[in-house]
Amino acid sequence: MISFSFIPKSKEEENFFKVYETLKNEGVTGIETIIGDHLPLESYKKYPVKGVHLLYYPTWLEFWKEDQEKVREDFYNDEGILNYYRSFKKEILLKTFKKQFEDAKKIEAKYLVFHVSHVRPKHIFTFDFDYTSIEVLDETLKIVNEVFKGDGPLLLFENLPWPGLTLKDYQLTKYFFERVKYENKGFLLDLSHIICTERNINNFQEADQYIIKKIKNLGKLNRFVYGVHVNGIDFKNYLDKDFSKEIEEWSNGDRNGKFKIELEHMKNLDPHKVYKGDLKSIFNELPNLKYINLELNFSSLDCLEEIIKEQLNYIK
Repeated sequence: MISFSFIPKSKEEENFFKVYETLKNEGVTGIETIIGDHLPLESYKKYPVKGVHLLYYPTWLEFWKEDQEKVREDFYNDEGILNYYRSFKKEILLKTFKKQFEDAKKIEAKYLVFHVSHVRPKHIFTFDFDYTSIEVLDETLKIVNEVFKGDGPLLLFENLPWPGLTLKDYQLTKYFFERVKYENKGFLLDLSHIICTERNINNFQEADQYIIKKIKNLGKLNRFVYGVHVNGIDFKNYLDKDFSKEIEEWSNGDRNGKFKIELEHMKNLDPHKVYKGDLKSIFNELPNLKYINLELNFSSLDCLEEIIKEQLNYIK
C-alpha cells in the first residue's frame, strides 16, 4: 500500500480530494497523518487515513526523569515548559499517548508510528549527547508498555539518527523489540533518518548500498520491518559545516529564537526531498513490507501532486 504524509487543515477538504482522486490513479491509496487539536476527531474520518504518526517529543527524557534543572535549561520558564509538554507532571506523556492510541482506533487507522529517540536542543549541532541509546530505549519501554495494551493497530517503531532506535545495531534493536509487550508490533524504516547516521554518503547510489547493508545487518529482524518512510536528503556534506556561528546565535537567543535556529538546522539536515535511488532494491530486502509512505516536503496542495508523481517514478 502506498500513502503519503498529510495533515488535514480546515477549509481545504475539497482541494485535497481533487488532488487525491488524481493520485489514486497512480496507485496511492491513503494518507499517514498526525491527529492534532486543530481539527475535531470526526473530521479525520472524512479522509483516507491509513496510518497515524503519533505525536513526537524530540526532547523528553529530562522531563520524564523529573530532572527539573535540565528541563529549565532547555525551556527556561513555566511558560516554555507548558507550551511544550502542556503540564509540569511526567504523567502527561502517558496521558497524551493513551489518547492518541484511542483516537487512532476510533478513526480505524491500520498502523501507528512511534519515534524512539531523544535529543536535547543544543545537541542537534554538537552530537555530544547526555544519554546512550540503551538508556533511551529503557525509558521508552516504560512508556510504551504502559500505553499500548490490548488490541489495536500495528505499532511501528521508527528509527532516528539520535540516541534510541537507529536500526544500525542488531543487538540493541533486538533488545528493544523483545521487551515491547504489545503484540501487534514492528518497525518502520525511515530512509533519510538512516542516511543521516553516516556522514560519508555522497549520492543516492551510495545511500542505496548503505541502507541495504543496514537492513542485512538486522538479520531475521528485517521480517518485522512492515513500513518505510520514503524521503531523501541533499548530499552536500552538511554535517561537516562549522556550526560555531549557529551555536553562538542559539546560545544567545530566547526560546523562540532558538526554536527558529533549530528548525532551520533540521530542515537542512533532513529536508524530506524526493528519494532518487533504487527503491526497488531496498524494498526487495524487506520480505513483509506492507506500508510505503511518501514522507515528502511540499509547500501547498498545488505542488503536492507533482512531487508525489515524481517520487512514484522511482517506485514503479
